Amino acid sequence: MGKRRSICRGSIVLRGKKPVLVLGVDGPECLVVQLIYTNPPYHRSDVDLGGSGMLLRNRIARAARVARVARSALRRMAADIGPAAEADVLRVEAAVQREMMLQAGEQISAGTVRSSWRPPKWGDCGRKIGGAPSD
Repeated sequence: MGKRRSICRGSIVLRGKKPVLVLGVDGPECLVVQLIYTNPPYHRSDVDLGGSGMLLRNRIARAARVARVARSALRRMAADIGPAAEADVLRVEAAVQREMMLQAGEQISAGTVRSSWRPPKWGDCGRKIGGAPSD
């Protein structure tokens, strides 16, 4: 039997029955993102991996679903599957950072940022459109 490769950055492994992409390994834990099929609706954090090869054809990395899991919870898909391209891993990492920044902005409590929406004034019929100006 051939020697099995260890789980490293860019590896495509199974977490339960779902494929995930490993973004980093830190001792006994791994940082992973879920790989999904290219079915709409699309999320703002989706990174299309379709052009990167046969293994990732019709796959999207959803950067909003980042998880830190134990390395023992991950299983290799097959012994001959190599890691994903480094360019794809960098694109997914950039999307993860962008999504974390956007989610942090969404956590601002109500009333912190002043809204530009103002309710209508009492007795106001709205803006007059067309016709002669009224007094």
